[in-house]
Amino acid sequence: MEIVRLTPDDAPRFLALRRAMFDAEAMSFRGAAADDAALGETAWRDRLARDHVYAVMQEDGPWLAVGGLSRLAGEKLDHKGLVWGMYAVPAARGTGAAARILDALEEAARTIGLRQLQLTLMADNARAKALYERHGYELYAIEPESVRRGDVYADEALMWKRL
Repeated sequence: MEIVRLTPDDAPRFLALRRAMFDAEAMSFRGAAADDAALGETAWRDRLARDHVYAVMQEDGPWLAVGGLSRLAGEKLDHKGLVWGMYAVPAARGTGAAARILDALEEAARTIGLRQLQLTLMADNARAKALYERHGYELYAIEPESVRRGDVYADEALMWKRL
């Protein structure tokens, strides 16, 4: 498996993977394909230029996993980073691909001087929670009914890790 940092030129492929992710597992994420579309490709190109976003792939093959890191803005918050957009295609689950993404994000966070990382996940996503716990993330809150999909509401778990 090879890990690569995405660039703005990767935006179309990145957005296609996110659309497939939302189509296949909409209730596993707080975001939605409509949200990505509303932002538009230009905003995603800007985000790929600004943030640390990585993909794991097999020798010039399809992406197996992706994930991003954003630094929080502001004088009082810029010591923190947000891990976002973590996804492993079903065939790559259990292969270590997602762990490779987390390792790369944590190394990037250290390189840019972050002190802690935060992330959110749907509270019922036991597999993702176990991955994050193996990497030293701790649950610090559950936000009840945080995410709405039609008439269904789901709780969101908030986790953090000190670097």
